[in-house]
Amino acid sequence: MTPAELQSKLDELRSLPAETEWVEFKLNDHGPGVYAEIGEYLSAIANSLTLLRRDRGYIVWGIDNSTHELAGTNFKPRLAKVGNEELENWLTRLLTPQIRFHIHEGKLAGRDFVLFEIGPATHTPVRFQGEEFIRVGSLKKKLKDHPEKERELWTVLSAGESDWSAVTCDGATLSDLDPAAISFARQEFKKKNPNLAAEVDVWNDETFLNKAKVCIDGKVTRTAIILLEKAESDHFLSPAIARITWILKGEDGIEKDYHHFGTPLILAVSDVFARIRNLTYRYMPRASLFPVEVTQYDSWVVRETIHNCIAHEDYTKAGRINFVEESERLLFSNLGEFLPGSVEDVIRRDQPTEHYRNAFLAVIGRFKTSH
Repeated sequence: MTPAELQSKLDELRSLPAETEWVEFKLNDHGPGVYAEIGEYLSAIANSLTLLRRDRGYIVWGIDNSTHELAGTNFKPRLAKVGNEELENWLTRLLTPQIRFHIHEGKLAGRDFVLFEIGPATHTPVRFQGEEFIRVGSLKKKLKDHPEKERELWTVLSAGESDWSAVTCDGATLSDLDPAAISFARQEFKKKNPNLAAEVDVWNDETFLNKAKVCIDGKVTRTAIILLEKAESDHFLSPAIARITWILKGEDGIEKDYHHFGTPLILAVSDVFARIRNLTYRYMPRASLFPVEVTQYDSWVVRETIHNCIAHEDYTKAGRINFVEESERLLFSNLGEFLPGSVEDVIRRDQPTEHYRNAFLAVIGRFKTSH
């Protein structure tokens, strides 16, 4: 903000009759204990902004909470440290998921002020040091103590208003998608929806992709790029990356081989699975003379895990899905926070989250391979 914009914003906030769910007035803050409270306010205001459908919230130092007069402050956030770590970095590190907040410092009528400008929660409630907060009127409270607000917050977050995977890609057309991937998607869609099989055969590609909910009115979405694009069209996702890396490690933990798999990821799943050294074991059941053969890893379980990694990757972090094969186990990892917050939250609510990081991309379930 420019100095004029800051003064205008201060005048606007001071004109409010009282603090609100999205505005907090303070005078001075010092010490690590108080700094932790700042993190809690950031969490509370970010979550409240989402409930209120507002795009900005504020904490202002130097304003008297009772009179809203400019009193000044000696709080210097850019000089403050927690241990050897700068306050801003410390707050950013302990907020999960990270949110947009900007620190503005200025002087008005000869008195110093500080303004924290805060963005809303987008995919999941914002936590500070593992705890979620919310504003109840002008008070900061733990979100778990207000289940009605927690339910409402998840409802808003689950509405898909900020679904990264549903965004259409400027300049991308159906010609940027791989015909083989589209053909494969058609076959898998028919297996999952046998009642539509006859209709699918007569749909053109645009109709099929619209009805399968990977395109929107013929416009290519990020979901379509991830699942179906030609390899040379991956620039439409930049700086995001849609890639799976398979790594083979020996018993000593040393890397022996690796391979990268790019788009279209709908076809890459089978290629990744083919890399696994899936040994066959034979055992003799009781009361039988004939051995039974079983594989070391169940095909459905492995494919389902890969699909989930694709569907729930946080592509905004520009990382790869990693698949490490060791002698006795398979390790899968992708980027992104655990959306319910923690396993404890899931147990406490006694139900899984209804929110997907990439709600539009989660349609991959309609294309899951059936073998």
